[in-house]
Amino acid sequence: MNYPLHHVSLLTGDAAATVTFYTQQLGLRLVKQTVNQENWRMPHLFFGDALGTPGSVVTFFVIDHLGPRYDGTSFMDTLALAIPTGSAAFWQQRLGGLMVRDPNGVTVTLVETPAHTQAPVENEIPAANQISGLAGSALRVPDPKATRQFFAQLLALPAFGGDLQLGPDTIAITASQVQTKHRFGRGSIDHIALAVTDADQLTVLANRTEAAGGQIEKRADRGWFESLYVKEPGGNRIEFATTVPGFTLDEPAATLGTTLGLPPFLEPHRADIADGVPQLPLLPVHA
Repeated sequence: MNYPLHHVSLLTGDAAATVTFYTQQLGLRLVKQTVNQENWRMPHLFFGDALGTPGSVVTFFVIDHLGPRYDGTSFMDTLALAIPTGSAAFWQQRLGGLMVRDPNGVTVTLVETPAHTQAPVENEIPAANQISGLAGSALRVPDPKATRQFFAQLLALPAFGGDLQLGPDTIAITASQVQTKHRFGRGSIDHIALAVTDADQLTVLANRTEAAGGQIEKRADRGWFESLYVKEPGGNRIEFATTVPGFTLDEPAATLGTTLGLPPFLEPHRADIADGVPQLPLLPVHA
């Protein structure tokens, strides 16, 4: 079975600058304005293609007064986004290069990738040039061999000695260069999520995790998808998420991301949640 990227979740201290960069410069759509389901006072923003298709989604937890990040022995960094074959010149002219830094200090690299498809966003960027999804990220770990063995056993893959290949997506696995503890801050990646077909597959992965040398953190129903969170031997958080029912569960496709989005189980708490995050929904929303 293949486990392509589902989404990557990061931290920001500046919601407005992050929205501007990912919608106006990169051309993604803000498909969901919601909250951290473990902390209703923390906004959680989702960007992606026009429907927030799994594999296209980048999310940010918004934390006011968030300090700088300090990378340590175990952390995740870089964000690679897929662009259609032949669109590199367009993006070089638009951004000044295929590698840029977002407002949080995240290195964002655009990679020509023929295998991705997307639901085009209505904006100034021609559909043939639009970002088509995620292309990869990176794990920095104290023992790359142990991390590779974990993924090989967990995902029932042949043993491998380099990066983790997930169809067209790549997660680099390399040794960290410092021995201090990672401190989360602006631009830190909280977790990388891989896609699974259904909840039964989450059960299979949960049963394999400890035998593979990992740690189960939790299993949760997020409404728009079901999730299993595990930690690989280096301590980085990996999520497995189902591809359904998707972000139109609570909002029509035409108006995704324009209201405070809540899954059905949080809907009874809407008034309390809205009081806790009065800045949501962010306006104007750039779709």
